[in-house]
Amino acid sequence: MSDLPETPVSEQARHAGPVSSRELDPEEIPSTDIVFECPHCAKSLSIDQRGAGLVIRCTQCGEPVTVPIPEGMAIEDFDATPEELSAQLLNTRQTLSRAQRRIAELEAEVAAFAAFREETKRARTAAEEAVSSLRLALARTLREQEAAFASAKEALALAVPPPPVPEKAAEPAKA
Repeated sequence: MSDLPETPVSEQARHAGPVSSRELDPEEIPSTDIVFECPHCAKSLSIDQRGAGLVIRCTQCGEPVTVPIPEGMAIEDFDATPEELSAQLLNTRQTLSRAQRRIAELEAEVAAFAAFREETKRARTAAEEAVSSLRLALARTLREQEAAFASAKEALALAVPPPPVPEKAAEPAKA
């Protein structure tokens, strides 16, 4: 690494975890990229030359790492032209606008789901109350039916005398 003063890690980078990444073949790394090793874990890292001087998180260990500035170059060599900055600003504004629209859409969806959830809760509560009421009515009906059956049985026993028991017929005399 170069003898640059330590650049403070931004608050966002400090709380960010390790970045997920995939291993690149050496042929996939553009020749303009800065290739260097993490001083903490020796992971080989590659970043576009515009990242020179930035503090990034290592993709393997998550520690902050200052991207070195290649020999023979100064940080000013990586500054963008006003035209490039204007194009980047326009692109960033468009991206922000799309993101804000998407956030509004998602917030509307969340609100719709919340309303649906509340409606479903109310319907569920009403259904549970109806089921409870039906259970009570059914239990009451069963008790009344059992009482009516017992009363009918008693009334039937009082109204209809039991059938007579046939007497044994006298045996005929033997001749």
